[in-house]
Amino acid sequence: KNSALKHNANSLKYTEPTTESFPAHIQLLRAAKSSDAKGIDARNTAFSASNMARIVRLVAALAAVPLNAFVLPEGPWEHHWAVIVAGSNGYGNYRHQADACHAYQIAKRKGIPEKQIILFMYDDIAHSKENPIPGKVFNKPDGKDVYKGCKASYTGKDVSAAKFLAVLTGDKKTAKGPVLRSSKRDNVFIYYADHGAPGLIAMPEDEEPVYAKDLNSALVAMKEKDMYNRLVFYLEACESGSMFKGILAEDTKVYATTAANEKESSFGTYCDEDAVVNGTNLHTCLGDLYSVSWLEDADSAFPRESLQRQMAKVVKETKESHVQIFGDTSFASDFAGAFEGDAKDKHGYLRGDAKAQVRTGVDARDATLSYHRSKAKAGLPGAREAYLAELAFRTETAARFVAIAAAHGASASLVTGFAVDVASFDDATWACYKAAVDAVRLSCPRGISDEFVLGHVGMLGALCADGSPDVAASVRAACA
Repeated sequence: KNSALKHNANSLKYTEPTTESFPAHIQLLRAAKSSDAKGIDARNTAFSASNMARIVRLVAALAAVPLNAFVLPEGPWEHHWAVIVAGSNGYGNYRHQADACHAYQIAKRKGIPEKQIILFMYDDIAHSKENPIPGKVFNKPDGKDVYKGCKASYTGKDVSAAKFLAVLTGDKKTAKGPVLRSSKRDNVFIYYADHGAPGLIAMPEDEEPVYAKDLNSALVAMKEKDMYNRLVFYLEACESGSMFKGILAEDTKVYATTAANEKESSFGTYCDEDAVVNGTNLHTCLGDLYSVSWLEDADSAFPRESLQRQMAKVVKETKESHVQIFGDTSFASDFAGAFEGDAKDKHGYLRGDAKAQVRTGVDARDATLSYHRSKAKAGLPGAREAYLAELAFRTETAARFVAIAAAHGASASLVTGFAVDVASFDDATWACYKAAVDAVRLSCPRGISDEFVLGHVGMLGALCADGSPDVAASVRAACA
């Protein structure tokens, strides 16, 4: 690690640094070594009186030097950190935890120390009674078990917005667990897979969601605290583009990509008849289209691949939604492995067409419906009834939101035809929107843990932005 050593790339030999580049006590050691080498006969091990005197003086000099002076300064090497989040629970949401564990395995295999990988995962699908392969989780058909060795730092109720934001900002008191301890020399990689809606990404068990305003405030705080050199954020969720569009600055060394734009769904993949592992159909989606694209690329990519090239391949493979890129793209030519793993920072390949793999997708808003339909097709006990119950729930949910819109003089078309720009929200609009979402979370069937319900909450943001009074009260009335 001695920064004085310089590597000669042409000769592949190390050139000896000058004596002056060493601290004084190291120079003294080198001088004594040189002098001793000249004063000692190779055929005679007896020391002369002058050599002995020099050794005595050397020992006395070294005794006066503090022990920590012998630790050479740390070189300009980065320490890489990763924060990985699966923001849902339940076997029907299998894909999010499968994506997250796959990301964990990549980070670990590519050299990020496990103590520097912070994983949020409810951890309920591997041993779910619905899992036909107990204790194992797969992210692709006939793939490897990604659950083995996947160590979550936060599980169950500890998978929350408050703890996630605390981890990002290094707030150990709130997190009550491991947090980022990164510095301005370190790279940070954040990967989040979950359900979403305009301006929010969900958390398990109907916990409060992570809002775009709060997430971006945390990223700003990280920058102000010198908690990263460069930061890469990959986000898998419906309407995920709304978390950064018009909000994330372009000069903060944060490079963010999302599975979808601000008004469309993301898509699951390896679903239904494709969700087969060693002859067993898991019936649920094993992964998400955008996520599987970058994860499988990271598994097989040449080490020198750049962020830009990796994302070009992801864009090609994610055909059902529009992958977005936000923030600071000035370092898009850097190795993807310098974030997803512990590679040193170098510029990677930018050009050349990446070979794309064709995968089918299922609208994430219909993932639960797809799960019940797959089981019904297989003739599993109670599956047809569960499928019909899901259809009925969706009809009831749509009717509730029509009633909310009507309470504010809006037509039923607003329920699915809303347009909302969270980047334009002022504090009052955010307060209205958060209160309305909270009312859904606490008062309506399934709260906001359901992807179909989340597909409607953006309407509440549109009402708030239009100045409608007490939208939360209308929600509570409709769900009573």
